[in-house]
Amino acid sequence: MQLGRKIRDLRLRHGMTIQQLADASDLSKGFVSQVENDRTSPSLATLQNLATALHTSVSCLVAEDEPTPHVVRVAERPRLDAGDDGVRVEVLSALPPRNLELLLVELPPGAPNGSRPRSGDGEECVLCVAGRVLLRQAGATYALGPGDSCHYDGRAPHTIHNAGTETARLLVARTPAAFGGRRPEPADRTQSGAGPMPSPAPTR
Repeated sequence: MQLGRKIRDLRLRHGMTIQQLADASDLSKGFVSQVENDRTSPSLATLQNLATALHTSVSCLVAEDEPTPHVVRVAERPRLDAGDDGVRVEVLSALPPRNLELLLVELPPGAPNGSRPRSGDGEECVLCVAGRVLLRQAGATYALGPGDSCHYDGRAPHTIHNAGTETARLLVARTPAAFGGRRPEPADRTQSGAGPMPSPAPTR
């Protein structure tokens, strides 16, 4: 997908007019229109302004689209270092990451031990597959059980806590991909419970 078309698609997805995107990115309406129609090449600083206004990252705007399906075998899932005992995070989406990142997170009872809120770079959606968790954000608490999901702004500080008596399993979708350059653990490496979870994932 060309840069201009990608910017236009993101703008429409957010329900923004060209004028609104121009205002949010401190650019002129005419310049944004030229960018969307690939009549001019924006500078890196301009791309950053556009990315911020569109709630994405520069890397996602300039990343080449990969039409080939990417299969991740269950025995080859990369793991991320979550930094919390017993928490396990596996990457289900393509590496290197594209515009969307999908994670499988396992939280043992009581995890995470710390209550430090985390924040990411974009939208997140959590589906509780098993167990029960509490998602806290902006002073509100949301209880999620099997089959429940929650879509929220991952940029706002949040925590996800397993308050149940069994291991909770969560599917977490994030856009744009959040762990960036973090290096996943080899799939065949045995880890003592700590399965990754990049800064914006669910150890909320």
